[in-house]
Amino acid sequence: MLSAEVLLEKFAVYGRFYERMIAGVPEQLRDRLEIAPREMPLGEVVAREPDLLVVMMNPGGSKPLNALWNDTEEHGLVPAVPDRTQYQIMRLLVAAHSAGLGWSHARILNLSDLRTPKSALFIQKLSQYAQDPSHSIFSKSRTQECSALFADKLTPVLLGWGLNANVGPWADLALQAAQGHPLLGLSTDSRFYRHPLPQRYDMQVGWLEQIQKQIQTAV
Repeated sequence: MLSAEVLLEKFAVYGRFYERMIAGVPEQLRDRLEIAPREMPLGEVVAREPDLLVVMMNPGGSKPLNALWNDTEEHGLVPAVPDRTQYQIMRLLVAAHSAGLGWSHARILNLSDLRTPKSALFIQKLSQYAQDPSHSIFSKSRTQECSALFADKLTPVLLGWGLNANVGPWADLALQAAQGHPLLGLSTDSRFYRHPLPQRYDMQVGWLEQIQKQIQTAV
């Protein structure tokens, strides 16, 4: 697989990070991540339809490179520190481009915007914030935002929020939003989809190979 060093020569990563109170608790969040060619102007990244939408569980330990928020631009995007999962998405873009699809830009969303690295704590917070689901783009209070991002039904959606049963209700909402799009992802029940970066290296390679085969037949 392509190394992080090689991938960072090809791609830039931008995120929209913010802070707000969720059910009376101050939280750090990220609602959107963009992976795009380094030569693509940020304004174009913001405005264009991505080649691939990706929906995962939550941003985890994702963080901005410097500033939390670009308050000089309406979009608020700032350079972000990529993690190992984002490198896997970059590899998929390279593979799709090599296969003739011309993909170069992925937009990553999550079931929840909560930047909580430890999965057990994240699951605990999902329960804790049951009365204030605004941390999710799939909540009723953010329907307009969600609809805008899923507007173009030609855009394929890669699903990869993992197999934890506790995210089931949020997964259902994400599946509703993605209806009509070409769907990619590894699942045995069409509800829970394997994460793009399993712990074992051979499984990481296997995930990438299987998604590449899906792209060739489904997109």
